[in-house]
Amino acid sequence: MKCHRVFNILTAVIFCIALVITGCGTGSQGSGPGQVSGSSAESDTVQRMAYKEMRYLPEFVDTSEKYGAYTTKSAGFIDDTFYLIRGERPGYGYYITDCQLTAYTADGGEERVILDMSDRADADGRMLTAVPLKDGSVIALLKTGMEVSDSGYCLYKVDSEGNEIYSNEYPDMAIPEGDRDARLAADGEGRCCLLADGEIFLFDEQGKASGRIDLSGKTVTDIVCSNSGTIYVYEMYTNQLTPINFQTAGLGAESYSVPVSTLSAIAAGDTADFLICDNTTVYQYNCEGKELTPLFDLQDSQIYDASCIEVIGELKDGRIFLFSRDEKEETTEAALLTPKPLAECPVKEVVTIGTVYPSTDLLNNVVSFNRNHQDFNVSIINYCVGGRSYEEALEALKLDLSIGKGPDLCDLDDFHDAESLFAGGCFADLSGYLDESHEYTEEDFIRQALDTCTWQEQLMAIPKYFKLQTIAGSPEVVGATAGWDMEGLKAAVNSHPDAMMVFETRPSSYMFDVCIRNMLEEFIDLDKGKADFDSSGYIDFLNFIKELPDNFNESECWINGNEWLREGRALLSVREIRRFTDLQELEAVFGGEYTCIGYPSPQKEPDHVITGLDAYAVSANSPNKDNAWKFLEWFHSTQGEEAYDSVLRGGFPTRIDVFERELQEASAETGAQENRGAAYFADGTSMNYREMTPEEKELIYSLIESASPERSAEHTVLEIMKEEAAYLYDGSKTAEEVAGVTQNRVQLYLDE
Repeated sequence: MKCHRVFNILTAVIFCIALVITGCGTGSQGSGPGQVSGSSAESDTVQRMAYKEMRYLPEFVDTSEKYGAYTTKSAGFIDDTFYLIRGERPGYGYYITDCQLTAYTADGGEERVILDMSDRADADGRMLTAVPLKDGSVIALLKTGMEVSDSGYCLYKVDSEGNEIYSNEYPDMAIPEGDRDARLAADGEGRCCLLADGEIFLFDEQGKASGRIDLSGKTVTDIVCSNSGTIYVYEMYTNQLTPINFQTAGLGAESYSVPVSTLSAIAAGDTADFLICDNTTVYQYNCEGKELTPLFDLQDSQIYDASCIEVIGELKDGRIFLFSRDEKEETTEAALLTPKPLAECPVKEVVTIGTVYPSTDLLNNVVSFNRNHQDFNVSIINYCVGGRSYEEALEALKLDLSIGKGPDLCDLDDFHDAESLFAGGCFADLSGYLDESHEYTEEDFIRQALDTCTWQEQLMAIPKYFKLQTIAGSPEVVGATAGWDMEGLKAAVNSHPDAMMVFETRPSSYMFDVCIRNMLEEFIDLDKGKADFDSSGYIDFLNFIKELPDNFNESECWINGNEWLREGRALLSVREIRRFTDLQELEAVFGGEYTCIGYPSPQKEPDHVITGLDAYAVSANSPNKDNAWKFLEWFHSTQGEEAYDSVLRGGFPTRIDVFERELQEASAETGAQENRGAAYFADGTSMNYREMTPEEKELIYSLIESASPERSAEHTVLEIMKEEAAYLYDGSKTAEEVAGVTQNRVQLYLDE
């Protein structure tokens, strides 16, 4: 976001005036949530984050050797006891055999074996799932028969000492190969439900089959019993809990929406219906009143990836037990969390990070930092906490920043208009910190990546990663060299009148966004406050877009887009380049040679977009700037630690040494081609990755060198332009009419 962008001058002036009125840059902010200065603007962040005044301090037990990540399956938590199945996994088999059902005391780690499958001669030792009941008994689903293809099962119940209560054989119960994912839940009367392969099997108090529920058309991912003893199923896409009705052998008539964006874990609570966990926070939830009460944040309690949590339980004294299993890292861990007021915690200094939707990379890095640093903690202020919508959360964070009540650090990734905040003085210039750093200098980072967060020579943030975006086409359509102007683009389109699409996966209206990147200055002069949208140039541009071929159908384009590019029925492709292997995918998409022509520019110079990722700005009002910078220094020391093809990685590292290292690794000959993985496309085709060629390395360098940030032009003007252009696409207005209304609206806005 370079200072030469004249589009932002008016925005900056208006925003600065607004911030003077509302108070940005005045007052002070405390280190913990809730310690903020007074203001006439209304912000509910203090109230929403009040739960953070109570922290749940962890005690960890590394159980990896005892309960292996690949040889363990959790069974549940009840009466302060954790139940799990453990066994042996032969080779890389899907099932675990020679299973034991073990009870693990949350407070003390004592364990006892309740059921040992080696005592049963009629099975191969597989226990697929189990569920504990409040009286200490356990119901388990056992596999009978010695062959995997055998479909026999046994529902087996034992008391707390392992003595048999009942044993019911179901030789014809068909659970196809996914039976390792089967789950049991038991209600307050001892009846149980088995969730397996898109069905629910019902059993009465004696383990006798009492019905089935077909779940066709639903995506049920969990089954759980509430504190009151009612069994619910959780449907992922509707985000709802629905009770099981044993009398009708069906689902209940009323469902209850779970007011969080993601559900990572759910279990019966001790004082509420459920404990539920999203990607950052553990809550108590009551269905009837739809009451959602946050208890604590995982990162404050040093808990890694929420998706690895298999069991969560509440002890009678209010402590929380968590069991996490991470197959990727091949670790398991038990955690016992004790609530304690923040004022009484060993580490009292807190650096806060405000975010709307925190990345997994940030969450895990915060946990790593808190586990390894004792002088201060980092705490995430998730503005979506409690189920607030993304849009509402973003507005709340903007409000806090604008009135000087923002967090110590702010996640910039969700802001499309971060420059207005830069202009308003909401963030500190990090240039001085970088100059005095003993870890890094400005020369240690890719310059174009730093440009994405630079405003009027002030460095507002340092992205951890970055991505590139370009326009690509075959040499027959766009030529063999990068760079073109509007006339060249028009010529390429007009010389292929038989093409059915301009872009293989986007409607032709997207050409508006492609072209406006470098042509807005032709129609507006912000310095003089004058618009010129009723000019012949803008009318011609609108007519050009209107006449573009467009047979856009999202599902068809997704499947057939690559084929259309190869056959010339689609002309251009808008491509994000996040990994070195993305260039190989481009080659596969075009079936051979391609040109990253870039965006049209008046001087025909190559022009590509660069976007910073994982960028965090320090609030101007923060009293914790030094500690915030210490965290940022540490944060950047972790660049490249994630697996390159991991979902944690959003793009290329911004540190030059890490970038060069990964580039070298991508270029090195490693032997077998398949070791580098493969890409699979929607049309059913695939490709194997290989080492990078010298030409691909050169192309990566050239893309970066000629890349600049997205021009964040005056947003109100762009909104007006797009709103009016929509009438052109649907045919309700001519280009002249659209241009005239756009001119009137924009000029009125500038005059105001």
